[in-house]
Order: sequence, then C-alpha cells, then structure tokens
Amino acid sequence: MREKILEIIFIILALVFAAGGYDMHKMVSAGFRPTSGRPDDLRIVSWNVGGAGGYGGRSLTDEYLPHIADVLKKLNADLILLQEVASPDQVRRLSRRLEGHWAVITSTGGGRQLAILGQRGRLQNQAGLKHSFHTLAASYQPPGMPPVLVMNLHADPYSAKARNTLIGRTVDILMNRNAGHLKILAGDLNLDVDIDKRRDLFSDNEHLDVETYNYLVQRLADVTRNTGSTAEPDRRLDYIFAEAGRIKVIRSGPWKGQRVADMDHDPVVADLRIKKEL
Repeated sequence: MREKILEIIFIILALVFAAGGYDMHKMVSAGFRPTSGRPDDLRIVSWNVGGAGGYGGRSLTDEYLPHIADVLKKLNADLILLQEVASPDQVRRLSRRLEGHWAVITSTGGGRQLAILGQRGRLQNQAGLKHSFHTLAASYQPPGMPPVLVMNLHADPYSAKARNTLIGRTVDILMNRNAGHLKILAGDLNLDVDIDKRRDLFSDNEHLDVETYNYLVQRLADVTRNTGSTAEPDRRLDYIFAEAGRIKVIRSGPWKGQRVADMDHDPVVADLRIKKEL
C-alpha cells in the first residue's frame, strides 16, 4: 500500500514538473557537465575503468585505451585517479595519449591496480602512507595553491567489514599526516547508502556500511552528494571527499554517457576552489 501511494505521488509530481517545463529526472540527477574551469580551480576525476565481464569483473583492456584517453582529454583535469588498471605500463601508455605533461604513480601487486596522474603541478608518491594493495597516496603541489594530499582507494565489493577496515584506516592516515595539505579521498568505495534503494541486494551488512559512510563525512565533505548514481545497476559507489571548510564545490558529479563496452562505472568529476587561508 505504501509503495502504491509513493508511486501515485511521484506521478503527480512528474506531471506538475512537466507542465512547468521542467525535467524532473534531470533536476534530481543532472550529473557533471564539462566546462572550461578557472585556472585557480582544481579539477579531480575518479574513474573505475574496469568492466563487468568475466567472473568478478575485469581490469582495463588495451583496446579501450583510446576511448578512455579521449574522455580524459575532454576533461583536462589536474588530478586523475583510476581504479582497475592492468599494469603500470598500461597507465604510462594512457598518459602518452593525453595532451599535456603528466606525472604518473601506480600501485604495485595484484592484477587490478590503482593509478594517480597529475599535470600542471608537482606530483610525488607518498609510499609511506600506503597500507594496502587497495590504496595509493600522493602529494600534489598545484601552482599558486596550497599542497594537496590525495588518497585513491578501491574497497572490497563483497564484504562490509573489509570496507569498514580499509576506509576507516585510510581516513585516519589521511587526516593525521602531511599537516597543511588539503586532504582529498576518492575512488570506488563500493558503498551504496542511498536511502531510497534496496542496499541489501549488494551489502552483507547494511548497518556497517552506513556507519562507514558516517565516519567519512564526520571528517570530510562528500562533494558529489546528490548528483546521481555512478555505477550499474543505478548505484552510487564512486565518491570524491575533501576537507570541509577549505574548499568550495563549483560543480561535481558523474559524467554520464562515457562508458564503452561492458564498463559499469561513470567517471566522477569535481571542480574545487580552494579557499585562501587567512
């Protein structure tokens, strides 16, 4: 009965918005629209570039490198965080397809690796902060801005406990190191905590996933909140978090329509304006 009432309410709202010339779906979930950013804004992209094929999915295959490069060139970001790359060599070949001069850092170990690419600033590996095959840390010094400490991570898709442990420890390390750096955490967190969806289909402990998310947002701002789903089937699994109070979010969200073949994640983008310190 409750579901029927909600359905009727939604239909009425849709008719009202349509009569007013509004697209309700676009208003709720417009996502990211690429534009030329200001030179003093920081554009960051996080993208799981793997696919759904095979048992448990696959890492990026070389045949899709041209497509991935074309999408990333259009974004012209300062920082790119990738999950599910196949090898350091693959990332280097991808970087050569991008316009500009890119520094590249990749994780080691495992068949599905992480990468951080940076341009227009100095990118340095922070290997001392790495505590798992599923994390990668780097410092980034953009010109004319405060330094940034960024963590790229790919959390376990099946175990809420593993997600809780990885994400909690990553947040603690991020917030307690490199004083003075703007802290950013992004990646495929495999947390689906939208209250209007049946998360029990994808979580073995819904309550623990909510606790994990709450632990994050107590320390960092969810800068892509309320911008739509990022992965199939209609789930929000990919995030960008940054220190609240130190940034202004200019625009953010998933960039829809950029997948190819069996890719099941959208690139998630945020334009951040770092506030000048007094």
